[in-house]
Amino acid sequence: MAASLSKSLTLSTKVLLSTLGVRQQIAPTLSPVFQVRHRNKKQRVKDAKVDVDKKNSYISKKDRKRATVNVSEQEKSTILAAKPLDNVWVHKFYPVQHFSIQEALLRHKAFAQPAMLDNMRGLFYLSMRLDLTTKKKTKFMGTVRTTVRLPHEFPFGSPPAILVLSKEPEKMNLATSLGAKQVGTPEEVLKMITTGVLKATDFKHVLCTTDCGTEILPLRNYLRDTFPQKAKGTLGSDLQAMWDKFFYGYTVESQKVTESLGQLQVPLGLIEQPVEHLVENFQVYIEEVSKHKSIALGPFITSMSLVAPPSPEEIALRVEDYAPGYKNEEVDSDEEEMSVEAA
Repeated sequence: MAASLSKSLTLSTKVLLSTLGVRQQIAPTLSPVFQVRHRNKKQRVKDAKVDVDKKNSYISKKDRKRATVNVSEQEKSTILAAKPLDNVWVHKFYPVQHFSIQEALLRHKAFAQPAMLDNMRGLFYLSMRLDLTTKKKTKFMGTVRTTVRLPHEFPFGSPPAILVLSKEPEKMNLATSLGAKQVGTPEEVLKMITTGVLKATDFKHVLCTTDCGTEILPLRNYLRDTFPQKAKGTLGSDLQAMWDKFFYGYTVESQKVTESLGQLQVPLGLIEQPVEHLVENFQVYIEEVSKHKSIALGPFITSMSLVAPPSPEEIALRVEDYAPGYKNEEVDSDEEEMSVEAA
Protein backbone atom coordinates (compact mmCIF):
# COMPACT_ATOMS: atom_id res chain seq x y z
CA MET A 1 0.00 0.00 0.00
CA ALA A 2 2.81 2.36 0.92
CA ALA A 3 4.74 1.40 -2.17
CA SER A 4 1.83 2.21 -4.43
CA LEU A 5 1.40 5.59 -2.69
CA SER A 6 5.07 6.46 -3.18
CA LYS A 7 4.84 5.46 -6.82
CA SER A 8 1.82 7.70 -7.31
CA LEU A 9 3.62 10.60 -5.63
CA THR A 10 6.63 10.01 -7.78
CA LEU A 11 4.50 9.93 -10.88
CA SER A 12 2.67 13.12 -9.88
CA THR A 13 5.98 14.78 -9.18
CA LYS A 14 7.31 13.73 -12.53
CA VAL A 15 4.14 14.94 -14.26
CA LEU A 16 4.44 18.25 -12.46
CA LEU A 17 8.09 18.59 -13.37
CA SER A 18 7.39 17.60 -16.90
CA THR A 19 4.66 20.17 -17.19
CA LEU A 20 6.97 22.82 -15.78
CA GLY A 21 9.58 21.85 -18.29
CA VAL A 22 7.13 22.11 -21.05
CA ARG A 23 6.12 25.56 -19.85
CA GLN A 24 9.74 26.63 -19.80
CA GLN A 25 10.00 25.55 -23.37
CA ILE A 26 6.75 27.28 -24.37
CA ALA A 27 7.50 30.54 -22.54
CA PRO A 28 9.85 31.98 -25.18
CA THR A 29 7.15 31.56 -27.83
CA LEU A 30 4.69 33.57 -25.67
CA SER A 31 7.03 36.51 -25.17
CA PRO A 32 4.66 39.07 -26.82
CA VAL A 33 2.13 38.37 -24.08
CA PHE A 34 4.62 39.34 -21.39
CA GLN A 35 5.57 42.51 -23.32
CA VAL A 36 1.99 43.63 -23.39
CA ARG A 37 1.81 43.04 -19.66
CA HIS A 38 4.89 45.23 -19.04
CA ARG A 39 3.89 47.93 -21.48
CA ASN A 40 1.42 49.48 -19.01
CA LYS A 41 4.13 49.97 -16.41
CA LYS A 42 6.86 51.53 -18.49
CA GLN A 43 6.84 51.82 -22.21
CA ARG A 44 10.14 52.16 -23.94
CA VAL A 45 9.53 53.38 -27.44
CA LYS A 46 11.96 55.20 -29.67
CA ASP A 47 11.09 58.70 -30.84
CA ALA A 48 9.25 58.66 -34.10
CA LYS A 49 11.03 60.45 -36.91
CA VAL A 50 8.15 62.59 -38.12
CA ASP A 51 8.37 66.10 -39.55
CA VAL A 52 6.45 68.47 -37.23
CA ASP A 53 5.18 71.90 -38.26
CA LYS A 54 6.93 74.35 -35.93
CA LYS A 55 4.05 76.86 -36.11
CA ASN A 56 1.55 74.31 -34.75
CA SER A 57 3.89 72.73 -32.21
CA TYR A 58 3.79 73.51 -28.52
CA ILE A 59 6.16 76.22 -27.28
CA SER A 60 7.14 76.35 -23.63
CA LYS A 61 7.19 79.57 -21.61
CA LYS A 62 10.98 79.66 -21.57
CA ASP A 63 11.20 79.24 -25.34
CA ARG A 64 8.50 81.87 -25.86
CA LYS A 65 10.39 84.32 -23.66
CA ARG A 66 13.61 83.66 -25.55
CA ALA A 67 11.78 84.16 -28.84
CA THR A 68 10.41 87.56 -27.76
CA VAL A 69 13.86 88.64 -26.59
CA ASN A 70 15.35 87.61 -29.91
CA VAL A 71 12.65 89.48 -31.82
CA SER A 72 13.15 92.64 -29.76
CA GLU A 73 16.92 92.42 -30.26
CA GLN A 74 16.36 91.93 -33.97
CA GLU A 75 14.11 95.00 -34.11
CA LYS A 76 16.71 97.05 -32.29
CA SER A 77 19.33 95.91 -34.73
CA THR A 78 17.30 97.36 -37.63
CA ILE A 79 17.55 100.91 -36.21
CA LEU A 80 20.11 102.72 -38.30
CA ALA A 81 20.59 105.80 -36.11
CA ALA A 82 18.93 107.95 -33.46
CA LYS A 83 18.19 110.70 -35.99
CA PRO A 84 17.92 110.60 -39.77
CA LEU A 85 20.41 112.56 -41.82
CA ASP A 86 17.86 113.57 -44.45
CA ASN A 87 14.43 115.20 -44.21
CA VAL A 88 12.85 112.06 -45.70
CA TRP A 89 13.31 108.68 -44.00
CA VAL A 90 11.69 105.28 -43.44
CA HIS A 91 9.99 105.26 -40.03
CA LYS A 92 10.83 101.68 -39.07
CA PHE A 93 14.57 102.35 -39.31
CA TYR A 94 14.55 105.28 -36.84
CA PRO A 95 12.92 105.96 -33.46
CA VAL A 96 10.01 108.39 -33.21
CA GLN A 97 11.25 111.90 -33.93
CA HIS A 98 9.96 114.79 -31.79
CA PHE A 99 9.82 118.36 -33.07
CA SER A 100 8.98 121.83 -31.85
CA ILE A 101 5.54 123.25 -32.59
CA GLN A 102 7.02 125.60 -35.22
CA GLU A 103 8.78 122.78 -37.05
CA ALA A 104 5.66 120.60 -37.00
CA LEU A 105 3.50 123.42 -38.40
CA LEU A 106 5.94 124.11 -41.22
CA ARG A 107 6.14 120.43 -42.16
CA HIS A 108 2.36 120.12 -42.40
CA LYS A 109 2.18 123.36 -44.37
CA ALA A 110 4.63 121.87 -46.87
CA PHE A 111 2.40 118.79 -47.26
CA ALA A 112 -0.69 120.98 -47.84
CA GLN A 113 0.76 123.01 -50.71
CA PRO A 114 -1.21 123.00 -54.00
CA ALA A 115 1.48 120.88 -55.64
CA MET A 116 0.91 118.11 -53.07
CA LEU A 117 -2.32 117.74 -51.03
CA ASP A 118 -3.74 121.18 -51.95
CA ASN A 119 -5.32 121.54 -48.49
CA MET A 120 -4.45 125.06 -47.33
CA ARG A 121 -8.02 125.56 -46.08
CA GLY A 122 -7.72 122.46 -43.94
CA LEU A 123 -7.54 122.37 -40.14
CA PHE A 124 -4.78 121.63 -37.68
CA TYR A 125 -5.68 119.36 -34.77
CA LEU A 126 -3.67 119.07 -31.57
CA SER A 127 -3.88 115.65 -29.88
CA MET A 128 -2.92 115.25 -26.22
CA ARG A 129 -2.63 112.28 -23.88
CA LEU A 130 -3.66 113.07 -20.30
CA ASP A 131 -2.56 111.43 -17.05
CA LEU A 132 -5.77 111.04 -15.00
CA THR A 133 -4.15 109.59 -11.87
CA THR A 134 -4.48 111.32 -8.50
CA LYS A 135 -2.76 111.04 -5.14
CA LYS A 136 -4.96 108.04 -4.34
CA LYS A 137 -4.11 104.97 -6.38
CA THR A 138 -7.75 103.85 -6.65
CA LYS A 139 -9.18 107.26 -7.61
CA PHE A 140 -8.94 108.89 -11.02
CA MET A 141 -9.97 112.15 -12.59
CA GLY A 142 -13.14 112.43 -14.63
CA THR A 143 -13.75 113.85 -18.09
CA VAL A 144 -12.03 117.15 -18.82
CA ARG A 145 -14.48 119.61 -20.42
CA THR A 146 -13.57 123.24 -20.99
CA THR A 147 -14.34 126.20 -23.26
CA VAL A 148 -11.40 128.19 -24.62
CA ARG A 149 -11.46 131.61 -26.26
CA LEU A 150 -8.53 131.67 -28.66
CA PRO A 151 -6.68 134.86 -29.59
CA HIS A 152 -6.88 134.03 -33.30
CA GLU A 153 -10.27 132.61 -34.21
CA PHE A 154 -11.21 130.58 -37.27
CA PRO A 155 -14.43 129.02 -38.60
CA PHE A 156 -15.12 125.67 -36.99
CA GLY A 157 -18.42 123.82 -36.55
CA SER A 158 -21.86 125.38 -36.21
CA PRO A 159 -22.87 128.14 -33.74
CA PRO A 160 -23.76 126.67 -30.34
CA ALA A 161 -27.33 126.76 -29.03
CA ILE A 162 -27.40 128.81 -25.81
CA LEU A 163 -30.12 129.13 -23.16
CA VAL A 164 -30.11 132.34 -21.10
CA LEU A 165 -31.78 132.52 -17.67
CA SER A 166 -32.52 135.97 -16.28
CA LYS A 167 -35.22 138.10 -14.67
CA GLU A 168 -33.91 141.50 -15.74
CA PRO A 169 -35.68 142.81 -18.90
CA GLU A 170 -32.53 144.57 -20.12
CA LYS A 171 -30.43 141.41 -20.04
CA MET A 172 -33.22 139.35 -21.54
CA ASN A 173 -33.43 141.81 -24.45
CA LEU A 174 -29.64 141.69 -24.80
CA ALA A 175 -29.68 137.89 -24.96
CA THR A 176 -32.38 137.98 -27.63
CA SER A 177 -30.44 140.48 -29.72
CA LEU A 178 -27.27 138.38 -29.43
CA GLY A 179 -29.04 135.34 -30.86
CA ALA A 180 -29.86 133.13 -27.87
CA LYS A 181 -31.96 130.11 -28.80
CA GLN A 182 -34.16 130.51 -25.69
CA VAL A 183 -34.52 133.26 -23.07
CA GLY A 184 -36.65 133.14 -19.93
CA THR A 185 -36.88 133.12 -16.17
CA PRO A 186 -36.05 129.95 -14.24
CA GLU A 187 -39.76 129.34 -13.52
CA GLU A 188 -40.70 129.64 -17.19
CA VAL A 189 -37.90 127.38 -18.37
CA LEU A 190 -38.67 124.78 -15.67
CA LYS A 191 -42.31 124.67 -16.77
CA MET A 192 -41.35 124.28 -20.44
CA ILE A 193 -38.95 121.43 -19.61
CA THR A 194 -41.40 119.54 -17.40
CA THR A 195 -44.17 119.85 -19.99
CA GLY A 196 -41.89 118.65 -22.80
CA VAL A 197 -41.75 121.91 -24.73
CA LEU A 198 -37.97 122.13 -24.21
CA LYS A 199 -35.27 119.53 -23.67
CA ALA A 200 -32.07 120.11 -21.73
CA THR A 201 -30.14 118.36 -24.50
CA ASP A 202 -31.23 121.04 -26.99
CA PHE A 203 -28.67 123.48 -25.54
CA LYS A 204 -24.92 123.24 -25.52
CA HIS A 205 -24.52 126.01 -22.92
CA VAL A 206 -26.79 127.52 -20.27
CA LEU A 207 -25.96 131.04 -19.04
CA CYS A 208 -27.52 132.60 -15.97
CA THR A 209 -27.32 136.07 -14.41
CA THR A 210 -26.75 136.52 -10.68
CA ASP A 211 -30.21 137.98 -10.06
CA CYS A 212 -31.75 134.50 -10.21
CA GLY A 213 -28.87 132.39 -8.93
CA THR A 214 -30.87 130.73 -6.12
CA GLU A 215 -34.01 130.19 -8.21
CA ILE A 216 -32.30 127.85 -10.68
CA LEU A 217 -31.75 125.08 -8.10
CA PRO A 218 -34.87 123.12 -9.22
CA LEU A 219 -33.28 122.91 -12.69
CA ARG A 220 -30.20 121.07 -11.45
CA ASN A 221 -31.62 117.59 -12.06
CA TYR A 222 -32.64 118.53 -15.61
CA LEU A 223 -29.59 120.47 -16.77
CA ARG A 224 -26.92 118.31 -15.06
CA ASP A 225 -23.59 119.03 -16.84
CA THR A 226 -24.79 122.37 -18.27
CA PHE A 227 -26.10 123.66 -14.92
CA PRO A 228 -24.78 127.25 -14.47
CA GLN A 229 -21.88 127.63 -12.02
CA LYS A 230 -19.47 130.41 -11.18
CA ALA A 231 -16.51 128.05 -11.39
CA LYS A 232 -17.40 127.24 -14.99
CA GLY A 233 -18.01 130.88 -15.88
CA THR A 234 -21.66 130.31 -16.81
CA LEU A 235 -23.06 132.22 -13.81
CA GLY A 236 -22.25 135.91 -13.46
CA SER A 237 -23.40 139.49 -13.79
CA ASP A 238 -21.66 140.31 -17.10
CA LEU A 239 -23.84 138.60 -19.69
CA GLN A 240 -21.91 140.05 -22.64
CA ALA A 241 -18.60 138.58 -21.41
CA MET A 242 -20.18 135.18 -20.79
CA TRP A 243 -21.77 135.24 -24.24
CA ASP A 244 -18.50 136.11 -25.99
CA LYS A 245 -16.67 133.25 -24.30
CA PHE A 246 -19.19 130.48 -24.90
CA PHE A 247 -20.52 131.61 -28.28
CA TYR A 248 -17.16 132.39 -29.89
CA GLY A 249 -15.09 129.97 -27.80
CA TYR A 250 -14.19 126.38 -28.60
CA THR A 251 -15.63 123.76 -26.27
CA VAL A 252 -13.50 120.62 -26.03
CA GLU A 253 -14.05 117.41 -24.07
CA SER A 254 -11.66 114.56 -23.36
CA GLN A 255 -12.33 110.86 -23.80
CA LYS A 256 -11.13 108.09 -21.55
CA VAL A 257 -8.83 105.49 -23.06
CA THR A 258 -8.44 103.73 -19.70
CA GLU A 259 -9.23 104.73 -16.13
CA SER A 260 -5.85 106.43 -15.79
CA LEU A 261 -5.39 107.66 -19.37
CA GLY A 262 -7.37 110.24 -21.34
CA GLN A 263 -7.30 111.49 -24.93
CA LEU A 264 -8.05 115.09 -25.93
CA GLN A 265 -8.08 116.48 -29.47
CA VAL A 266 -8.67 120.20 -30.10
CA PRO A 267 -8.86 122.30 -33.28
CA LEU A 268 -5.80 124.55 -33.50
CA GLY A 269 -6.51 126.65 -36.59
CA LEU A 270 -6.45 126.74 -40.38
CA ILE A 271 -3.35 125.60 -42.24
CA GLU A 272 -3.23 128.89 -44.12
CA GLN A 273 -3.02 130.94 -40.88
CA PRO A 274 0.39 132.39 -39.97
CA VAL A 275 2.65 130.23 -37.83
CA GLU A 276 2.78 132.94 -35.14
CA HIS A 277 -1.02 132.89 -34.74
CA LEU A 278 -1.13 129.10 -34.54
CA VAL A 279 1.62 129.07 -31.92
CA GLU A 280 -0.34 131.55 -29.78
CA ASN A 281 -3.47 129.37 -30.02
CA PHE A 282 -1.34 126.38 -29.05
CA GLN A 283 -0.02 128.12 -25.94
CA VAL A 284 -3.53 129.13 -24.83
CA TYR A 285 -4.72 125.51 -25.14
CA ILE A 286 -1.81 124.17 -23.11
CA GLU A 287 -2.32 126.75 -20.39
CA GLU A 288 -6.07 126.11 -20.16
CA VAL A 289 -5.83 122.30 -20.12
CA SER A 290 -3.01 122.30 -17.57
CA LYS A 291 -5.23 124.15 -15.07
CA HIS A 292 -7.24 120.98 -14.46
CA LYS A 293 -4.39 119.31 -12.59
CA SER A 294 -1.64 120.77 -10.45
CA ILE A 295 2.00 120.09 -11.26
CA ALA A 296 2.29 118.78 -7.69
CA LEU A 297 0.76 115.55 -9.00
CA GLY A 298 3.18 115.34 -11.91
CA PRO A 299 2.79 116.18 -15.60
CA PHE A 300 -0.83 116.23 -16.75
CA ILE A 301 -0.07 116.16 -20.49
CA THR A 302 2.11 113.14 -21.21
CA SER A 303 2.41 113.43 -25.00
CA MET A 304 1.35 115.73 -27.86
CA SER A 305 1.12 115.39 -31.61
CA LEU A 306 -0.05 117.53 -34.52
CA VAL A 307 -2.23 116.22 -37.36
CA ALA A 308 -3.76 117.86 -40.43
CA PRO A 309 -6.26 115.56 -42.20
CA PRO A 310 -6.35 114.15 -44.81
CA SER A 311 -2.59 113.87 -44.41
CA PRO A 312 -1.78 110.64 -42.52
CA GLU A 313 1.30 112.21 -40.92
CA GLU A 314 1.16 112.54 -37.13
CA ILE A 315 4.10 114.65 -36.00
CA ALA A 316 5.10 114.18 -32.36
CA LEU A 317 5.95 117.27 -30.31
CA ARG A 318 8.46 117.71 -27.52
CA VAL A 319 5.95 117.79 -24.69
CA GLU A 320 8.56 118.58 -22.02
CA ASP A 321 9.24 121.95 -23.69
CA TYR A 322 5.64 123.19 -23.41
CA ALA A 323 3.62 121.32 -20.76
CA PRO A 324 4.19 122.09 -17.05
CA GLY A 325 5.39 119.42 -14.65
CA TYR A 326 8.57 118.32 -16.44
CA LYS A 327 10.85 120.96 -15.00
CA ASN A 328 11.55 121.84 -11.38
CA GLU A 329 8.63 124.24 -10.84
CA GLU A 330 8.04 125.46 -7.30
CA VAL A 331 4.66 124.41 -5.87
CA ASP A 332 2.99 125.94 -2.85
CA SER A 333 1.87 123.39 -0.23
CA ASP A 334 -1.61 124.94 -0.01
CA GLU A 335 -1.94 124.77 -3.77
CA GLU A 336 -0.91 121.10 -3.69
CA GLU A 337 -3.60 120.22 -1.14
CA MET A 338 -6.28 122.12 -3.07
CA SER A 339 -5.28 120.42 -6.33
CA VAL A 340 -5.46 116.97 -4.74
CA GLU A 341 -8.93 117.68 -3.35
CA ALA A 342 -10.12 119.04 -6.72
CA ALA A 343 -8.75 116.01 -8.58
